[in-house]
Amino acid sequence: MTAQSYLNPVDQGHDHSRVLENDVPMQGAGFYNAHSALQAAAMRRALPLFDTIPVSNVSERFTAVEYGCAQGANSILPFKRILKARFSASNAEKHEAQLILSDRPGNDFNTLVQTINQIEWLPNLLKGHSIFASMAAKSFYDCVVPSNTVDVGFSLATLHHLERSPSHTPASNNADGNQDLNRQQAHEDLTRFLTLRAQEFRQGGSLILSFVSQSSTGVPNYPDLVDACRQAMIQMVMSGRISPEVAGVFQVPTYDRTLEDVRMSLAQVKDVWQTEELFEAEITHPAYERLQAQARGGETETEMASQLYADTVVDWMMAVIAGYFAKALQVAAPGLDDDARKGLLTEWSKRTKEIFLNEHRDSKVSCWFIFVKLLRI
Repeated sequence: MTAQSYLNPVDQGHDHSRVLENDVPMQGAGFYNAHSALQAAAMRRALPLFDTIPVSNVSERFTAVEYGCAQGANSILPFKRILKARFSASNAEKHEAQLILSDRPGNDFNTLVQTINQIEWLPNLLKGHSIFASMAAKSFYDCVVPSNTVDVGFSLATLHHLERSPSHTPASNNADGNQDLNRQQAHEDLTRFLTLRAQEFRQGGSLILSFVSQSSTGVPNYPDLVDACRQAMIQMVMSGRISPEVAGVFQVPTYDRTLEDVRMSLAQVKDVWQTEELFEAEITHPAYERLQAQARGGETETEMASQLYADTVVDWMMAVIAGYFAKALQVAAPGLDDDARKGLLTEWSKRTKEIFLNEHRDSKVSCWFIFVKLLRI
């Protein structure tokens, strides 16, 4: 979902600096872990990129870092793939590996700890290796680890989130102008991210990225789901459940890059990063495939499948954007308590599910991603 997918640009009359800062984590208490199936599908699409990372000539103390781990459900397979390659090397049986999972300070680290602590990283390999997992509460738009320490890093389904929302002035109060501001912010963000990582990585290190993109085919990302969210919010304004001011400050600060956008950013860091892979792919929510399989049943079964599908894809969306709705309420309706905010979020989600089911029943929810593999030179 792009930064201006919804109603209005940022309302300049409210706590402007707070609105612009992107400090919202994914929905906590394990909700994001439970509703990130599309991100998991995108992660699996990226896994082959880990098979060719150079790990045989690194130092005895091997370090792998994830930049933007959320609650950890989609961190496990990439780390396992990295560790398997590392400890399968003939000279690595007794070496150490450090895994660092990083995200913003507001992230649900309690759920992350629970997710990671139950993992047996290399159950099928000989003992003698030592694996140490730690966490860093740092934005990946800042330095996360010391210089010249990282051998392999990855950031999956995160870099479309901007460091901040560009300030939309009245002169640029139109879709094209705002999109240009978002594009420039995204370029600055990706260039900054890659410059910081170049400081942290050892020469010969690999960095694997994926992020939501604009398809070169022109196919938009889940437009019917976005429409249902928008209509539900408009309903809540029209019925007096939330004020126009709340809708006015609500935004999700993201930008879906094109391949050309990415090439432009990579050109800025070509002296420190060599591009080994760059491609786009459409990732469909796994629930859609289940829906197609269930659609061949009877009328009752088909109705239940459609309801479950609507619930699933809306919950997937809310796992990412619910915090931005809560932030809009905090900024534009500061008198509401936590229970009131939770109640309005529940109402928005319920209305969105009803609209999606009634107006966009069984609409395919898919998203285009760009995948990048880089080598530190």
